[in-house]
This record gives sequence, C-alpha cells and structure tokens, in this order.
Amino acid sequence: MEPDSDALDRPEFLAFEGVRRPKFQDRRHLHWLLLLLTLGTTTCSGMGHYASFTVGFSLAPSGLTALQLALGGLWYSLTILAILGCHELGHYWACRYYDVDASRPFFLPVPLPLTGTLGAFIRIREPIPSKRMLFDIGIAGPIAGFLVAVPALVIGMGMSNVVELPDPLPPLTMYLGEPLLYRAVSWFFWGTPPDGFTVNMHPMAFAGWFGLLATALNLF
Repeated sequence: MEPDSDALDRPEFLAFEGVRRPKFQDRRHLHWLLLLLTLGTTTCSGMGHYASFTVGFSLAPSGLTALQLALGGLWYSLTILAILGCHELGHYWACRYYDVDASRPFFLPVPLPLTGTLGAFIRIREPIPSKRMLFDIGIAGPIAGFLVAVPALVIGMGMSNVVELPDPLPPLTMYLGEPLLYRAVSWFFWGTPPDGFTVNMHPMAFAGWFGLLATALNLF
C-alpha cells in the first residue's frame, strides 16, 4: 500500500531514501473553493462599482434590480479574476517549465468594498536552482497579468463616460492614483475633461487599474 499525498509531506516519510512527494500535486477542491468564494466577494464589490457607475457621482438610487446589479458586478469580478489568475499562472507555468515544484493559484477572498480580494498567490515548494530561473519565474507573472490588464483597461475606459462633478462631492468620495498608462488611455478616449468634470470609470476599467497596481506591487 503506497502512502497518500498528504502522508508524503510528513518528515518520517521524507526520511526514507527514494520516497519523494510527487511534484505539482494539489488538493484541487481547495483551489476551486477559494476561486468560487473570491468570485462571490469580487462580484459583491463589483455590484457597488456598477451601481456607482450608473449614477455617476450623484447620491440618487440606481434603480437597478438585484439581478441587474449582480450581472453588472461581473464586469469587475470576471475581469479582476482573469488578471490575477493569469498573473499567478504565469509564475506557475514558468515553474512547470523549469520543473520547480509549485502549487496552482490560491485566491484570497476578502469582503472588502473596494476590491473584494487581497489577490492570489502560488506556493513554491522547493528552492529555485539558479538566479536565471528565479528571474524568469518572477517576471513571468507580471508579464502575463499585464497582457490581460492593459486590454481590460482599454475596453473598460471605452465604456466609461465623462460626468459633471457635483458640488459638494458626496461623502466618502475616493481619489485613486493615476499611473501614466491609465492617464494615456483616459486621454485617448476622453481627452482632458473641462473643469468640474471627470471620467466616470466603468467597473471593467477599475479592474484594469487594480490589475496594474497588483502588477506594480509584484514587481517590487
């Protein structure tokens, strides 16, 4: 009778010569559960973004049904999951290429109103043999995530609009930092809004912005 995969992790099994834990083995149900939970939390967050987008910066009710809000929330949730998932899969497939044992992505569901998630990560289970491999594995994630975040930002910005800012601004209004790429895409679609006006971001554009932030933090 062969030991199961969990038993192979225990030191008493690792002590026997020739007994090694199979590489790239995961409890897939855990990854799927975290993914579904993160889909739920990011969709809830996306519902808030979609409701805010439909009313601009006013305090008027959106008038949307629960189903319309949920479907609108998917603009954000599916986009951010695609960005984060591709980012981590970039690391994972680079590990597979170099035969460095690693897990599939773990998503982190958190009921935060702004993001609905703290991102995702993979677990690398063995030392990376060389600096070149370390660099390639490290850079593969940001490149893969960036290749998804940029089209998301462009498409989302195209679905955004320019609205007049109310005076005074609603309470809890947040100002987000604007990376150069975000400014360039915004200018391409909407130019420079006149005084008293601003770009009202579509939820997909916000997901692209968040993806750029996650990519920048990962590069650090």
